Amino acid sequence: MKVLLGDPRHTTVGAHSYFIPIGIGYIAANILEQFKKDKVEVKLSTDPKEIFDLLENWKPDIIGISNYIWNSYLSNLICDYAKKINPNTLCILGGPEFPAGTGQRRIENNFKDKTYDKSLQYLIERPSVDYFVWTDGEPTFIEIIKYFKENNFSVKKMKDKDEPIVGCASLSKDKKKLNIGSYVTRIGMDGSVKAQGRDVIPSPYTTGLLDKFLDGTFVPAFETARGCPFLCTFCDQGLDQTKITTFSVKRLTEEMWYVGKKLSAIKSATKTVFIFDANWGMFEKDVDLAHEILKVMDKYDWPQYIECLTPKSNWNNLIKINDILKNRVQLSLSMQSLEMKTLKEIKRTNWTIKQYLDFVNEVKKRGKPTASEMIIPLPEETEKSYYEGVKFFMDNHVQTRTWSLMMLVGAELGRDEPIKKHGLKAKYRVLPKEFGEYHGEKIFEIEKICVGTNTMNFEEYLNCRNYSFILKLLGHAIFLPINKLTKKLDISWFDFSMALNNVLKNKDFKGKFKNLYDDFCKESRNELFETKEEAINFYSKPKNYKLLMSGEIGENLHAKYQAKSFLILEDIFTTIFYVLKNNFRKQYSKENESILNSSEKWLKNLYLIDAIMADKDKIKKDNYKLNIDFDFPEWLKENSMPFEKFKKNTTYQLSYDFKKIDYIRNEIKTVQGDKERALGRYLDRRHMLSFDLFEKTFLRLS
Repeated sequence: MKVLLGDPRHTTVGAHSYFIPIGIGYIAANILEQFKKDKVEVKLSTDPKEIFDLLENWKPDIIGISNYIWNSYLSNLICDYAKKINPNTLCILGGPEFPAGTGQRRIENNFKDKTYDKSLQYLIERPSVDYFVWTDGEPTFIEIIKYFKENNFSVKKMKDKDEPIVGCASLSKDKKKLNIGSYVTRIGMDGSVKAQGRDVIPSPYTTGLLDKFLDGTFVPAFETARGCPFLCTFCDQGLDQTKITTFSVKRLTEEMWYVGKKLSAIKSATKTVFIFDANWGMFEKDVDLAHEILKVMDKYDWPQYIECLTPKSNWNNLIKINDILKNRVQLSLSMQSLEMKTLKEIKRTNWTIKQYLDFVNEVKKRGKPTASEMIIPLPEETEKSYYEGVKFFMDNHVQTRTWSLMMLVGAELGRDEPIKKHGLKAKYRVLPKEFGEYHGEKIFEIEKICVGTNTMNFEEYLNCRNYSFILKLLGHAIFLPINKLTKKLDISWFDFSMALNNVLKNKDFKGKFKNLYDDFCKESRNELFETKEEAINFYSKPKNYKLLMSGEIGENLHAKYQAKSFLILEDIFTTIFYVLKNNFRKQYSKENESILNSSEKWLKNLYLIDAIMADKDKIKKDNYKLNIDFDFPEWLKENSMPFEKFKKNTTYQLSYDFKKIDYIRNEIKTVQGDKERALGRYLDRRHMLSFDLFEKTFLRLS
């Protein structure tokens, strides 16, 4: 028996998802373990072209596809193609992109809020999908294969019986109702394997199943625990409060050593890992794992950066983990909103303001920035309360990013009752990079986003969205010197950001940065459509498809415009210092004009983005001297001291560090795409990275 497991990513203009497909790796490892005595072959793939080739030439008996918002239409197309080649191919989808969501409680509640009807319609629109897995894939896939064997590997016999498979939803034979199988206990919760926990599933890493993805390009992904105890209404895990099941520290340590050894042998390999837990750092076992990861770090200097979904409670362990792992862990706790009415509606009242500030202060002690994410427009949030929330974060030196509310089909806020209650208004847009043409058919992944509520109308949403571009840009560490300067001048960072936003909104203001801001605002409005069909029809037109291919439309706007911003840094600094000099005269005296002039001159000459993007033989290789009247870089080191101590003629020698340039270039390559796109995505992933990585080498001469 041949089993093809796919986690397909559109690769037309570079894959959006760059993580190793750990999910299908677990399913594959469990299949091979449970069917040792059977002749079972399993192949894994993320590449659509490879998947179609395998369907044509390898001819699997079963295909299992991970179904997410970024590949939902592609997944359906793959099933259609599989059935076209061989109608007896058993086609399975699984994942969160299903109206009923996943999890025991959701099914036991009989798909409340018309979800049953929507789930039925979802499968009617996907006639090639035989079964949708709504529970964990590892145990459910075993049951599917058993049932397939019992019916002599005949899909027709299975469907003729018109009965459910445990852990699955399927159409009845007359296509008028759903057959819903019983819940399959999550591995690690069953008493028979409790002693082993999730270790009963062999490691897809140490068994070699994921070796093809350990090429230095994919970011290694790890899951230390599964399940989430929280019920956030915007999340597709939020409808089903679950118990946590874990892998052992021993098992995870073996995986880290295996991957570290493999990647350390590849010169240009990514130095990042991602831990997929819903709340990594919440448990004591996470601290124990950190001690073991440290040993891998000491051996291979890998990983150098750990991305994770941080905990929604018990942040003390996360701090401990960061201390153990040489300050290489992403430290952020997301509040989504600071409006108490909103937090109550989205079921996020587990944090108090005091608890959050305690966390922030601990991070400050370690010299690291921290970040929080806000979502607009959430229920009960207003434009005013959004700005008040941003001000709170900025006043407390928390970097803030703003996301639009995705109305996920498997989340509570994607359902009829909450939509009606809160007056949620939706529009549609193409997911960045998630499109392609396969066998003559153009496929686009479309997301449904909220653009208005009872308390925030569409224009107010756009105001917040446009300001979020400024917020995102200033949140990058390259602008930390400006942040320190405003603080010294007693200028609120929030007030400065609002002043900058207002200057850019002014029709009479001129410059490259102004033009860029206007383009962002225009595209934020124009990327939205009233229906999915309207969006698909628009992008299907040859002219628009060409623009989509080039990146002129349909990109992640924050990443796209941040990259464009970094390519016009000189003009941005000109605008920033214009705002400081014209909007905050009271905060500095005329005789201190040299402070701003020298600071501006220094920052305009400091960064090497142009060198990163240029061809190597075109990079300026000679050293050059820079004269300033205020020793700005020295002041940055000792910015608590009076300005007067640093007001003196100073000369620096600046040069390029080609090792640094090569390192950043290699990192950018891991996210693929053309130079501007790759830079945007890299900066988006590294918005908290120390700014000195982007600096030229400088030496103080006098």
